[in-house]
This record gives sequence, C-alpha cells and structure tokens, in this order.
Amino acid sequence: MFKNKNDLQQNILKFISKTKQTDYETNQLFNELAMSVFHYQFQYNQPYRQYAKLKRCTPMTITRWQELPLIPIQAYKHLNLTTIDPSEAMDVFLSSGTTDPARKSHHYLSSLGIWEQSMVTGFRKNVLPNRDKITIFALFPNQSENPNSSLSRYVSTAISHFGTANSRDFFENNKINYDQLLKALTQASLDDEPILLLGASFSFVHLLNYSHQINQRFELPSQSIVFDTGGFKGKSKTVSMAELYDDLRDTFGVTRQQIVNMYGMTEISSQCYDRNIFGEYHQNPIHHEKQSPHWVKIQILDPETLHPLPNGERGLLAYYDLANWDSCVAILTEDMAIQNKYGFILLGRAKSSEAKGCSIAVDELLNIEETK
Repeated sequence: MFKNKNDLQQNILKFISKTKQTDYETNQLFNELAMSVFHYQFQYNQPYRQYAKLKRCTPMTITRWQELPLIPIQAYKHLNLTTIDPSEAMDVFLSSGTTDPARKSHHYLSSLGIWEQSMVTGFRKNVLPNRDKITIFALFPNQSENPNSSLSRYVSTAISHFGTANSRDFFENNKINYDQLLKALTQASLDDEPILLLGASFSFVHLLNYSHQINQRFELPSQSIVFDTGGFKGKSKTVSMAELYDDLRDTFGVTRQQIVNMYGMTEISSQCYDRNIFGEYHQNPIHHEKQSPHWVKIQILDPETLHPLPNGERGLLAYYDLANWDSCVAILTEDMAIQNKYGFILLGRAKSSEAKGCSIAVDELLNIEETK
C-alpha cells in the first residue's frame, strides 16, 4: 500500500515505464497498484468514496481490480471527481459538450507527469515503434489554441516529443488551412519524406471533401501513417469507419495497414490503439483490434446487470486506468465493445435502451449527492 502521494505517483510511473516483465508479474503489480490507487481515492475523493460505500466497496472489502466500483462516465459532468481542491489543479480537461452543452465533463489533474508518461509510452509503442521522429501534420487545434482539450494537449505532446522540425498543425481560426496543408503534403511527396497525418475523424471527412472538390489526390511517401483519433459524436456528417478508411486509401495512396485509430476521451488519462502497426513491427499477424497498455485493464459488461461477459459477446466497456490516479481509477463508459484474444473492437455509443445498468449507476450516484 502507498505511503504517501509522491510514492504512489513514482510507483505508477515506474510501472508504466517497465516493459520487460512476465504476464504474471504485470498482472500482480497492476492489481497491487490498483488497490493502492483505490485506497488513495477512497480517502481523498469524497464523491467517489460515497459511491463506493453505496456499492459496499472499501479498501477493507475488496482485493481485486475487477471488484473496483465503476464510476459512470456521466458523473464527470455533475461532480468534482478529484482528490484535490479543483482550484489547485495544474490542469483541467473539459469535454466538448456536444451531447449536452449545458454540462461538460471536468477532469482535474494535480500534475501532468503521469498523463504525459502514459501518452508518450503508448504512442511510441503503438504508433512509432520503428523510429524516434516523424514529420507530423495535425488537423486539430494545438494546446495554445484549445487549452482545456485533452486531445489538443495530446496533439501538442505528440509534436513536441515525436515531431521533426517540419511538424506543425494546420488548424487556424477554427478551420483547417487547406491551402497550406496541401502544399505541405505535396512537398513531402516530392521529398519522399514520410509523414504522420493526425486528425479527428471529422477533420479527415472535411479534408477529403475539399480534396474531392479540387480533384486532388496524393501518393504519400512509403512508411507514412494516417492517425485517426476518432470522434464523430455530435458532428453534422458521419460516415462509417470502413467508408472513411477506403476514402483515405484512395485519396492519399495509403493501405489499411498504414491507418491507425485511437481510443481516448476527456475522462481517462490513457489511450488504446489499433494493434496493426505494433503487430507489423514485431512481425506478428496483423489484427486491427485495439490493445490496452499494461497499465490499463478492460472488461466487457452486460449492459443491464453490469456483470462481466465472456469473449465474443457485445457489452459496455469498463475501463481501469492507473494513470487516472488522482480522479477515478475505474470508469464505466457508454461505449459498446466486443473482446477477443487479440484485444477489443469498439461498436459505437450505447443506445439509451442498451445502457440500463449505466443509467441506474448514474441515478444512484446523483441520489447520493441530493441526500447528503
């Protein structure tokens, strides 16, 4: 068990950085750290403590990460789920508010060291396992333009850690600077310089529409990567992932193997990635399921009972993230998924009729606050 806050942070950082260990060692240490994080959050995160008590979960009654009380992700819109005074947070990430403009999720971070270590380690392993740097062209606002966006911080961190001197973002005045971007893409093709084209799904939709309007296609240099961060929610136009990736392939001359998709959100501190680039680098069979890093565990739960489901069955994604050490370690998302031996496949947001268990959890949590 942790001795103090600094010890807890250091132990998590060491675990994230440690890669050479057996599955047994990883699972044992994950469980120990998850229990330490829960003990810390139970002590200092008052709303989470109240919810845990309602679920009859305390540091004295549970011993396995699978037993951790899952906070419904909607709670981040209603409560300050933090172990610190919000006024003392080093940063706060706010959700976009597309589904509920009146309420945005607030994710307070007391420090950024673990968030950044999680991001850098996951990115290096799953996106750039075979190189230190690549030219990154971003189709999303950077941190200075959008300071409370976790994705904007992600973009700026990717460029600062992994981008060459030619890297930059092309999002200006709330829109993509298509002229500058197309010039940069053309020059990269002429120089045969691999690039990583990074953007949210809707950014690629708009870029593809513009490219079609001017009838321009590209043949990106070999070893280039198209990095889709996801995020169609609340946008005016949606297309299926298959349609989007077919269009990216035809317009930019890339294969499906060169396209990687990320799973992340405001309320969690770690990301999951398609495993195709990782698999190719390690000369393994190529699969496009997402794999979670060793400091994250997932479960697929029955949408009504919230009981774990076996591999192959559709259910709600539960996310256990050690990097969420100063908010809530166990989160019940509203995303449907299927797990198999290779990882998990996202199926989209749960319909209201599907997420009965999640709705009950939200009601229970809010009733606690109302009756205090």
